Amino acid sequence: MEFFAPVAEHDHEQIIAFQNRVTGLRGFLAIHDTTRGPAFGGVRIKSYPSDDAALRDALNLSRAMTYKASLAELPCGGGKTVILLREGMKRREAFEAFGTMVESLNGRYFCARDVGITDDDLGAIARGTKYVAKEPSAELGDVSENTAIGVAHGLRACLEFAGLKGRLRVAIQGMGSVGYLLAGILHKQGMKLIVADVNAARAHAAAKEFAAEVVPPEEILFVDCEVLAPCALGGALSPETAPKIRCKIVCGCANNMLTSLEIGDTLMKREIVYAPDYLVNAGGLLRGAEFFLMKRKDSSESLARIYGRTLHVLETAAERGISPARVADEIAESRLVRPHLFSRLHWRGTTD
Repeated sequence: MEFFAPVAEHDHEQIIAFQNRVTGLRGFLAIHDTTRGPAFGGVRIKSYPSDDAALRDALNLSRAMTYKASLAELPCGGGKTVILLREGMKRREAFEAFGTMVESLNGRYFCARDVGITDDDLGAIARGTKYVAKEPSAELGDVSENTAIGVAHGLRACLEFAGLKGRLRVAIQGMGSVGYLLAGILHKQGMKLIVADVNAARAHAAAKEFAAEVVPPEEILFVDCEVLAPCALGGALSPETAPKIRCKIVCGCANNMLTSLEIGDTLMKREIVYAPDYLVNAGGLLRGAEFFLMKRKDSSESLARIYGRTLHVLETAAERGISPARVADEIAESRLVRPHLFSRLHWRGTTD
């Protein structure tokens, strides 16, 4: 694909294509916007069908991180790293080399855990840079737990907006770290859970612990329920799937769950309440930014404010007759209207 077309589409500031032949390292680091501060965003490693697909993933995810930070009113922007999982990669050495590259950016980008990243990977990155959220940390807390708590606050706003109460059916797609924790929260609230995961063991573990019903992964989006919570990889709601879902609310932790803004319009026309993903799943970023940039020991009050922000977006969307996805984008973008100048390219010492 033409390189600058997707980069310019959403005004990304900088794309770094990196590789290290000795270790087998190869990937992309996308810095979307640093208007509000240094770019925060996770590192993920997975197999991609092509380099183009990996780049597109980095671009989409970094933009979502910027919007997530903007809606949460955090002093940071969005970035993302995708590393291609390749046969023969010397994993430890590759992540050490990646850490050295991150260090060379002098704090312009701060990274954390994302899909496929292990504790050992974080440790290897930390040997090359101080700009990484090396876990575990008692003071920082569990980033996944913070994300799940934030989604639960967002869902509470959705339920209030839709006027739904009681023991509702919640279908959760994906029993990864956040999905599993969200299931635990909702189970304690008395919800009836329906779960699915490509890893059957995780789904059955959730069934045992939370008295959940297990369905095949290919069926979870289409079960009859009050709430659909996509908590796997992005793109769950597409032109093929959105017309067929049977729920009243979509609220989950997956990034980029809509394949386009038009899918948000489809949900609105079907009178399905949609909680923009980067609004409700901001808990992990919120905690990380407050801990590393703002030196806050506790983020519980900030996490609770996701409820109010979500309710505001839903009410505004209803008043204007447009989808919550479009309202959330407008609010996020309104806080980024400032020229990007290369004189602000580096953010030295932001985490010292």
